[in-house]
Amino acid sequence: MKKRKTFGQIIITAMFIWSALLCHFEASSLREEGDIFSASLYWFFGFTAVLGAFRFKIADLIYTLIEFKNKKKNKV
Repeated sequence: MKKRKTFGQIIITAMFIWSALLCHFEASSLREEGDIFSASLYWFFGFTAVLGAFRFKIADLIYTLIEFKNKKKNKV
């Protein structure tokens, strides 16, 4: 069963990507200033924003793995 994407979901996904870009550029400028710790934190936050943008694909992957595990379990 495929979920239909709503306009709100598309906007939120775009905002996750936008925030990831902002975090990356801020981290790059912090790294140039020599503040490696803060830059690392910003890159981590950017990475989690990218994961948020791919939240539906990650959920599909988890559901597929659970379904595969259940099929394998029922076979044995």
